[in-house]
Amino acid sequence: MEKIDVNVYGDSYPLRTGSRELTENAAQDVDRAMRLYAEKAPTFEPVKLAVLSAISFAEKNIELEEELEELRQKINRINVFIGQSLQE
Repeated sequence: MEKIDVNVYGDSYPLRTGSRELTENAAQDVDRAMRLYAEKAPTFEPVKLAVLSAISFAEKNIELEEELEELRQKINRINVFIGQSLQE
């Protein structure tokens, strides 16, 4: 694990990570999301912006998990079809 500092919405956070690039990219995404929400709601405190960003990322994660499950099911159906076709 590597110790790095990331900046999000003007604050620095020391973190331990197994992937510097991944963590830095994630921090940049969070910073970008918070700034977008701040443009829409400039009176919101940073903690509210962080919560809105977290909810947005959680929603996207759920959508991607659902999409991944659908793709796994399609792959399984294709594998069954291929297996049946090879038996004929």
